Amino acid sequence: MYNEQSQPKYYYLLFFIAAVSIIGSVTLYLALGLHKNGLLYFGNIIYWLGFGFPIIIFIWMAWSFSIYAIQYDGNHLSFGYRGLAVNLTNSEIISAKIVEINWIKWGGIGWRLKGLKNIGYIVKSGPGLEVLTTRKGRSYTFNCQDPESLLNDLQRAGITIENDSAV
Repeated sequence: MYNEQSQPKYYYLLFFIAAVSIIGSVTLYLALGLHKNGLLYFGNIIYWLGFGFPIIIFIWMAWSFSIYAIQYDGNHLSFGYRGLAVNLTNSEIISAKIVEINWIKWGGIGWRLKGLKNIGYIVKSGPGLEVLTTRKGRSYTFNCQDPESLLNDLQRAGITIENDSAV
């Protein structure tokens, strides 16, 4: 029914940070001469524990946030990033409404929290949907290229539709 997939613009920034981290840490490793002491040298272990963990996190972030997708098949609504997606059934959705998202009010782009009840999947400022769920009373706000089409599909499935508001 509804299918949308895109690559967020900030993905390139995350990829660049991961690449620079890898290149920089290997260059520093070689410049310090730690490679001459053998792999099990205590300095090597400390070095790679210190630099390896952040590099792994950067690589994971670049992979997780590389694809942003929304899918609705009439029974399940799925939205989010490759590594951080939400899957909702129609029975879990209380209501939905079109909202105008301002990423500055959310405190940035990416996976955002406003308390524990409001979770945002923010890619940019612009149109989106806010979905109120039965999952601990949480609401999810996410960007959508064609929110009217997705809202019509949700309404056909029996989901309550509310009036527009600004987020």
